[in-house]
Amino acid sequence: MNSTPPTIEKSATPPRRKPTLRPVKVRAIEDLGPRMRRVTFFGDSLEGFGPARPGSHIKLFFGDIPSDWQPVPGQPRPVARTYTPRHFDPVRRELVVDFVRHGEGVASEWVEQAQIGSALVIAGPGGGQVFPQDLRHLVLMADESALPAVGTILDDLPSHCLVTLFAEVDDEADRRSPSERPSTDVRWLPRQASRAAPGSLLLQAARNLSLPAGAMCWVACEAAAVREIRAVLLNERGIDRAQLVTRGYWKAGASDHPDHDMGE
Repeated sequence: MNSTPPTIEKSATPPRRKPTLRPVKVRAIEDLGPRMRRVTFFGDSLEGFGPARPGSHIKLFFGDIPSDWQPVPGQPRPVARTYTPRHFDPVRRELVVDFVRHGEGVASEWVEQAQIGSALVIAGPGGGQVFPQDLRHLVLMADESALPAVGTILDDLPSHCLVTLFAEVDDEADRRSPSERPSTDVRWLPRQASRAAPGSLLLQAARNLSLPAGAMCWVACEAAAVREIRAVLLNERGIDRAQLVTRGYWKAGASDHPDHDMGE
């Protein structure tokens, strides 16, 4: 094995610009499980969208938004939430987004009532992750909110990369592979049986984690849990900081939490 561990490719931060707002409508709705609903959007506005990087994000804007609206500093903005673009078909101009159905919040309420033809405005994509092509082993630790992003990462990895996924979900009924990629070892961690707090089962897995030389680890779940997991991996498991990526996808008690603590 190469003695020099691969590192994540980091791109320079581009200058901030106004987002391209894209009005879209719902073309299809599919329930992937009791708590995950897949929505396919379409529209000519998706011309030029992407390609999205693995683990990238988009903004969904809710409410009655004028077609010519643009954000103005200091002015109120429509309610927005951050999601992962799961699939994009540039020929059909279709964008797939997976929603966790947790019953609370503007996005959850919208997806419960969504019908064919329902309209939204989106912006993006942005962010995302590029993993080295010579990476031999990747460990992913994620709760249900990050499983769509996990799917995009798995779809993009080279076939020679071994993957171990620790997936924390509400209960056994939520077990569904986020990707059809082979060579993925999935360890399901259902919270309901033990009434575990969000992120606690991933934290326990982190404490027992043993990584082979050169492996990398990507962690995404509730923001406070992410910080605890990161501390364990760095201070107890001895992972090199350059081999660790952490993302707080949501925060308990907060709406649309903008987690800027990347730990990098």
